[in-house]
Amino acid sequence: MSTFQIGQRYISEQEPELGVGRVQKIEFKNITIEFPAVKQSRIYRTTAAPIKRYLLSVGENAKNEKGMSFTVENICMDNGLAIYLGRGGREMKESDLSPKAAPRVSDIFSQLIRGNCADNKEFVRRETANELSCEWQRSSVRGMIGPRVNLIPHQYYLCRRACTSSAIPRLMLSDEVGLGKTIEAGMIWHSLRSTGRITRTLILVPESLKHQWMTEMYRRFNHVFTLVDEGYIRSFLESGMHESDNPNPFNQANDVICTIEFVMSQPAVTQDFLSAEWDLTIVDEAHHLVCEDDFTSKEYLLVNSITTRTKGLLLLTGTPLQLQPESHFNRLKMLDPARFTAYQEFLKDEESYRKIVRDLSKLPVESEEPMTWDDLNEVLPKNSPIREWLSKENSREMTAAEWVRRIVDALGTGSVVFRNTRRSVGGFPKRELYEVELKPVPQYRTLVEKASEADPDHSFDILVDGLLITKYKSTWNMDERIPWLLGFLKEHLKDKVLLICEHPDVVNALASVLAEEIGENAYVTFTEDMSILARDRAAASFADERGPMLMIASEIGSEGRNFQFSHDLILFDLPLDAALVEQRIGRLDRIGQTQTIRVHVPYVKGSAQEVIFRWYNEGLGAFGAPLMSGGELFLKYTETLIAAMADPKHKLSKFMKETIPLVQKDSEMLRKNIEKGRDKLLEFNSRDPQVSKQITDEIRNIDADERLQNLMIDTLMAAGVEVEKGYVPTSMIFRAGSQVEGGTIPGLPTRTMLDKTLAAGPKDGSEKSDDGAGELTGTFDRTVAMQHDEISFLSFEHPLAQGVIDMATASGKGLTACVIWDDAGSKDMLMQYNFVVEPSVPAAWGLSSLAGPAFIRVLVDSQGKDCSDRLDAMDKGKMRNANVPQKVPVVTEKLRYFASTGHALAKRIATQKMEAIAAESAKKVEERAEQEYQRMNHLLTLRGKAQNSALLDHLRKNVALHKKAALNPQLRLDSIRLLVCR
Repeated sequence: MSTFQIGQRYISEQEPELGVGRVQKIEFKNITIEFPAVKQSRIYRTTAAPIKRYLLSVGENAKNEKGMSFTVENICMDNGLAIYLGRGGREMKESDLSPKAAPRVSDIFSQLIRGNCADNKEFVRRETANELSCEWQRSSVRGMIGPRVNLIPHQYYLCRRACTSSAIPRLMLSDEVGLGKTIEAGMIWHSLRSTGRITRTLILVPESLKHQWMTEMYRRFNHVFTLVDEGYIRSFLESGMHESDNPNPFNQANDVICTIEFVMSQPAVTQDFLSAEWDLTIVDEAHHLVCEDDFTSKEYLLVNSITTRTKGLLLLTGTPLQLQPESHFNRLKMLDPARFTAYQEFLKDEESYRKIVRDLSKLPVESEEPMTWDDLNEVLPKNSPIREWLSKENSREMTAAEWVRRIVDALGTGSVVFRNTRRSVGGFPKRELYEVELKPVPQYRTLVEKASEADPDHSFDILVDGLLITKYKSTWNMDERIPWLLGFLKEHLKDKVLLICEHPDVVNALASVLAEEIGENAYVTFTEDMSILARDRAAASFADERGPMLMIASEIGSEGRNFQFSHDLILFDLPLDAALVEQRIGRLDRIGQTQTIRVHVPYVKGSAQEVIFRWYNEGLGAFGAPLMSGGELFLKYTETLIAAMADPKHKLSKFMKETIPLVQKDSEMLRKNIEKGRDKLLEFNSRDPQVSKQITDEIRNIDADERLQNLMIDTLMAAGVEVEKGYVPTSMIFRAGSQVEGGTIPGLPTRTMLDKTLAAGPKDGSEKSDDGAGELTGTFDRTVAMQHDEISFLSFEHPLAQGVIDMATASGKGLTACVIWDDAGSKDMLMQYNFVVEPSVPAAWGLSSLAGPAFIRVLVDSQGKDCSDRLDAMDKGKMRNANVPQKVPVVTEKLRYFASTGHALAKRIATQKMEAIAAESAKKVEERAEQEYQRMNHLLTLRGKAQNSALLDHLRKNVALHKKAALNPQLRLDSIRLLVCR
């Protein structure tokens, strides 16, 4: 009887498509084996398990989940576990092997000789899947194809810049509000994860943004993060863990979202948080990390404590960089402590850099045309110190634009800070304010005042929102804004209208009133009390031309949804947080919006509503142009503003005469300072129209390639999945058939996955237990997916596409085939050998686009001739399945030839092709590593810190190390097909 050990690898004899399993648990007479490739487990009896040990032999390829592979030269055993040894001291434990079993050459030919052949369609599916998979892994846009986002150039350029370095990025994303920092951070995460460079990710956000991030990562990037909060901790402890086990909740999932408030709420949670380690940490609203003038915020202390426990770090802030300069420096220090060491030195460097910016101020940095060396020479003052540097740049090995970027990186903050502005990016619509002053209803105003006095805890909310925020339903129709809203909707029967208010209670009150007045079918609601799936349905209904013309949303309506088809925005109330006002308008005021945005703001004259309106309109000028930073002015005038809102009857007039002019002056000064302090070179460094176009053009070409779509439909239908046209053109519904066991189709929604997506919503049982499980509606059309949140965007990087690739290339699927080639034009036997070139370059290096896997096909006839020039004709030929004749000497002899001499010939041909591929890959890898070294050497030289640099030594070693790895890929026979020519 076999002695089972944790970590041993096995293959199921009955279900070889599960891949290579790993012994996970041993309990008395039962063993549990997990199959990571399909994310399933099986429990077997130890005495009669239909499994066989998966052990490699000398000469076979050992490959782990991180992409490293080598040829096995020796094997040793350690406590029942195999350890595979390779050249140069490389070793790999059995437990670390890739979960995808590579077919053995002997098994492949044995199957063919025995006549155990797959259907030709299955063979072709395997061939196509391997070919597409290799193309995707070598693509320069791998990781950027799958996100459900518009092809906005500056976002793709930023992602490319962040992910091409050999190090995991540590950056500050500081684009202006509305330019998509959340999307940029998500794209960087997705690219790093898709290429296997990161495994564990933490997203740290304010309490108000946790659901937005959960939704964004699911909707745009097809990934469900774990929200670690009070409820998660409670359910985690109740699941069977004992205190003696001392489990760290932050280590139970690889992708975690949590709030700063929750982490700081309990010492035990804080301790667990600080002990976890991450590959990438994303911190939103990073301007709250304040360390300035002898004041250090708790948020800063918390994040600063984990900067050494995360490889990569992304700080997101839309606040202009000139504000809070010392805090800005300390945030930069989190990203690069080696460079940013002392604040006073930083200020001196910034002053020197500003002189350089002035010298280069006339450069055409906002032009879409490539910058030239002549541009530099023409605009540079004769006495500028830059001329000395320019004269030394005689090689012209880099472009003028690259030289300027290096100046920004070396002497400014361009190596760690990216900032795009609406002005530099362009493509935004105009805004028009429609001020709606409403006459107060005395009786209703009296009721509002009484209700406010009776409920001190919610007094301020009642003054702003009226009785709509209370349970006094009989008074809701009295609100002055209701008649105006009804009249407005009658005048805009053919217009999609988005109404946003701060509190979900107001949404529900409006829904109740409108249901009686215009009917429930005339509107949809959108609040945080709804699950993600319910919000998706509401958004889809609103987007439908035949659907409701009105959406009533709480603040979560500003969560990042694309409502560009609407041009009318009603701000039913105004929050005190200026950033929320800008976020609301940003739902419509987006890149690509084709029409002017009409912003409607109703308010009751002489009320708190008028005070806050005057604050934003006359004071901050928030409705006509983007509000850069209203938070600082709010802090300055908080007491005056709140006092006027609390008692508008007596204080509004004084507020308008004395305070508003001061706010106007400060606001204008702030805007001027922000514009004056614009670092146009930093903005230039944050975008590159030419590179962006190359990226987006390649993605468009991939989007238009129909091979993946055909493979997915064919593979899924063969697996019992029903495929039918969806209700939206180009969409399809994939539904598990009655014979398909739940969870066996990787990428189709399962109950567990749906439960996790519903976790962000209410626990009221409103969602059916099996609603959506085993079914997915998707489209391969990016435009359609952007218009319909409820429809998945299917690409190479969607879980269902990855699942199809795994299904089609699973162990035992399509390994061998025998066909009759009816229109071959000659009578003979040919053998097709399909090889996969597996790189020896670890995924962590981020070089898969230069040295990724490749697919090689070789065609050999029975006389030992290379017939690979007939592959194209073969692909177009008429094929039909055939059985391999058994006990026919001439056939048996030829099969033995193809298994030995023919295979050796095919392998020799494939090896020559592999060596050519490897040489080209090594050249590109060496160039990339050399460029990274030269760039850093240039930057450190400009800073005067190149001598004895440990970083340069490391990068120099990388050049040789990376080249050597790229030159040593492994060749693996994947499948064969016998062709009988007619």
